[in-house]
Amino acid sequence: MNAVKVRSVGAEDLPVLSDIDKRIFGPLAYPRFVLRQYFDVHQREILVAEESGELVGYSIAVRCGSDDERELAHFLALGVDTSHRRQGVGRLLAEETLDSLRLRGVRRVRLAVAPRNTVAIALYESLGFTRIGAEDDYYGPGEPRLLFDLAWPHTEPAGPRSSGAAAY
Repeated sequence: MNAVKVRSVGAEDLPVLSDIDKRIFGPLAYPRFVLRQYFDVHQREILVAEESGELVGYSIAVRCGSDDERELAHFLALGVDTSHRRQGVGRLLAEETLDSLRLRGVRRVRLAVAPRNTVAIALYESLGFTRIGAEDDYYGPGEPRLLFDLAWPHTEPAGPRSSGAAAY
């Protein structure tokens, strides 16, 4: 595997990001217009992973609340194309996403994950997330989700990783 680089999303990335999302999540994939709206409103909070110029994954995590109270974020999506799974791409994206949020003052991150997605659950738990509940039919009938939370103390972040998280 060549070196994977994580960077902020660009408008030119949206078609490929949408294709990856559809391959991973099928009928639960974000419609392309929603990805465009996330891009328009939360561009800094969407990261992509690329290898040799090819997009291989993405993450979407958005801060919540008013400008004065943006200490909560929701990690909405983490996707790695099937050809690049089990190679550390998801972990790299998740770590860079969390670092970027923390550098911008976020102190708590929440997410929802399918109970059958044991690989993602193990990743999130290894990153410090704690299960806080479950909700049946979270995304509609037959789509339950486990709910997770990660909280950091109110201290200054250690700084960006070597790949440049502060640049996001």
